[in-house]
Amino acid sequence: LSLLLLTLLIFTSRCLFSHDHPTPHTEASSYSAPSTPVIIGEGEFRYQLVPGWADENAATHALGHGHAIAEDSTGRILFLNASAEHCMIILDKQGKLLDAWGTFAPGAHGLAIVKEDGREVLFITDNSNNGKVFKTTLEGEILMTLSYPEASGLYKSAADFRPSETMHLPNGDFYVIDGYGKDYIHHYNAEGTYLSSFGGDIGKGEARLEHWGPHGGGIDMKDTASPDIILALSDRNRIKRFTLGGDWLSTLVLPGSNPRDIVFHRDHIVIPHLGDDWPKDRNAAGYISILDRDFKVIANLGGNPPVYDENGHLQTMTHSAHIFHHPHGICFDRAGNLYVAQFASNGTWPLKFKKLQP
Repeated sequence: LSLLLLTLLIFTSRCLFSHDHPTPHTEASSYSAPSTPVIIGEGEFRYQLVPGWADENAATHALGHGHAIAEDSTGRILFLNASAEHCMIILDKQGKLLDAWGTFAPGAHGLAIVKEDGREVLFITDNSNNGKVFKTTLEGEILMTLSYPEASGLYKSAADFRPSETMHLPNGDFYVIDGYGKDYIHHYNAEGTYLSSFGGDIGKGEARLEHWGPHGGGIDMKDTASPDIILALSDRNRIKRFTLGGDWLSTLVLPGSNPRDIVFHRDHIVIPHLGDDWPKDRNAAGYISILDRDFKVIANLGGNPPVYDENGHLQTMTHSAHIFHHPHGICFDRAGNLYVAQFASNGTWPLKFKKLQP
């Protein structure tokens, strides 16, 4: 009997500590942001958490899923969340609530601040069924509403259109990513007139975009004579580059990723990953990658450092600690501080990280 018990004990211990049975991640309903000033990143990309930033507003304003965050020209932080009561939350740099508005976009998902005729306007995408794109003032006045691009001939009904984000050119033209609908990228002029589409089932091979692919993106203006579009293909674990006309240029596979957006910051590309095993593990913590302009990952915030093999192939990336829970949208303020909006994270307010000197 003693021998049997010893055998069972050894077997149980091996199961508990086996790599095949990892410690379960924190459930979304139990997640809380760290309460200490933890430091993430490495080298010149190190950031320190400001614990409890903006949390005092929880007593008066309940949040939906956090989706996007940006800084306006006056230094205010605009936080977009999926709420039928106030999709837009506006905060100062100390986390104090300045304003809250927006009952028109219960599925608010994407946010862009655009300079137009000497003022700033917002583009907000709602990824509900029969989704829409709203152009608004900073105070929430709706200036333009776009439904599905009927002129494209690509949709049977408006219900199939579920846009995730917009991308903008200096001349006012913009692109709408239909990331939750039919996976097309639609091009409009500044007045909101439909021009063309690519992605989805258009073209062949890499020119196509599979479902649960195009989620976020940005227009790379490094070469102003020939800008290109970079798309974050979330559940496809990769990013793709296209010309403005929709011709495929290249694909970069990011093992262990779930890229949700493309953010340009001080000659780097920054990508938030919802989770490193999503959607298989919907409680995987997630992390943020920083890439140089050769598209090499040089740091992971909240993740293990990137590793390349002798052939230059990026190895599978993972989070290093459960600091984040589904980082979805990010922005940097003028001082280089980092703000993170989190999806399905127990109603937590955005996280603020202070930039540390190398």
